[in-house]
Amino acid sequence: MSTMPRRQGRSRVRGRRMPRSRALLLGLFLLLLLLVLNASALLTYRQVRGTIEDELAGRLLGIASATAAGIPAEMMRSLRLDPEGATAQRLRTRLAQVRFETELGDLYLVDPGRRHLLDVDGRYALGDEHPGVELHYAAATAAVAGVPAASELYEVGGVYLITAFAPIFDETGEVLGALAAEGGGSFFAGLWSLRRQVMLTGAAGMLVVLILAVFFSRLLRTQAMAERTLRETSALAAAGELAAVLAHEIRNPLAIISSRVERVRAKIEKGRPAEEVLSWFDVIPREVEQLDQILAQYLSYARPLDLAVGSAAIEPTLSAVLGLLENDLARRGIRLRRAGEAQHAPRVQMAPAALHQVLLNLLLNARDAMPAGGELAVAVRASRHWVAVEVADTGEGMTPEEQRRVFEAFYTTKPGGSGLGLAVVRSMLDLYGARANIESAPGRGTTFTVEIPIASGGDPAPREDPAQRRREP
Repeated sequence: MSTMPRRQGRSRVRGRRMPRSRALLLGLFLLLLLLVLNASALLTYRQVRGTIEDELAGRLLGIASATAAGIPAEMMRSLRLDPEGATAQRLRTRLAQVRFETELGDLYLVDPGRRHLLDVDGRYALGDEHPGVELHYAAATAAVAGVPAASELYEVGGVYLITAFAPIFDETGEVLGALAAEGGGSFFAGLWSLRRQVMLTGAAGMLVVLILAVFFSRLLRTQAMAERTLRETSALAAAGELAAVLAHEIRNPLAIISSRVERVRAKIEKGRPAEEVLSWFDVIPREVEQLDQILAQYLSYARPLDLAVGSAAIEPTLSAVLGLLENDLARRGIRLRRAGEAQHAPRVQMAPAALHQVLLNLLLNARDAMPAGGELAVAVRASRHWVAVEVADTGEGMTPEEQRRVFEAFYTTKPGGSGLGLAVVRSMLDLYGARANIESAPGRGTTFTVEIPIASGGDPAPREDPAQRRREP
């Protein structure tokens, strides 16, 4: 466990999902939006259609019942005896008048056996099977049984229709037949328009969703490119800060090499034995190798980052970064203290280059917070799902406003600072689903804690033998 003190004032930054996940969520949201819009339009259409259907059925039942009640029983009996006589003509004229006044499609009579008796246009003969009765058998059967009934809404030639059947009684209450009233052509005139409007709305909604999908897809690609540029710019900014440190480190091996060359020249001039002269060359290859290691480490930070998904071990990465900075920290009067057992920490779900960049920027930020010297404490601890790295300084601390803005790109309180170091830390954390916590108060230093997910199946990183590892410069 870390022994670093807790400080007042906290600010937590949680990582977001990777851009591909955000794009998938956006696509699902737009698809859901399209489904909701179309479902809403379809529901509205069905509600309007149902309301019109109920109103038309009630209207037709009223007309059919009123017309049936006005037909005397004697006329029905005479109609059966003389289907083409004067009675039939009077009934046909009466039904035609009703059709004209109510704007119905058709009116016709059937007997108790549901056989045709009479229609306004005279299209069917007495005793024929009327197609409307076969089509609306249930409603016609109910009517000849003495119960008015209406058919379901149906379509003929692109026109919506309903047929209502009303029974015709004699003086004793016996059913002599039924009157059928068909209508709805003009009543449903607006329904086709509504249907077209619903279809157009659905098509327009789909078009809008496709346009939004293309727009947000390009926006996400632009954001990803901007984040990539930010990371690369931050890497170059950090490399610039390291340049001054590495310049000092390079001088030491160069000074040794130069000194040895001068001594060798002096010994040759004095005529020393060859064995003694050659022994002074032994140190030069070692110093050249150390120079090569220093430059290789420097270039690994200066080149663009490889951010492929992968895992990294905390211990070698942290040791390499601290190795770059420890001499510079000593010159600035900053004591370095490590806590926890990083060598036993599980591997984390972050590319090695990204982990290097996060740790480097956090340590550079802590270094710059202590211009007059102080203590820099680094601790590593692991939990069930996370590995936490704490970087604590005894510097000037931050106000709540500074804590709120510290991860913004180009925001800095350091003279000559780029404001990119912690911005790229935030970008890396977002990319890999990690998170950060800040504990700080003015005059009491700052602790940055980054929590990185443990890699799938992440076992503790293998412990390295210090005797087998070269000393980092």
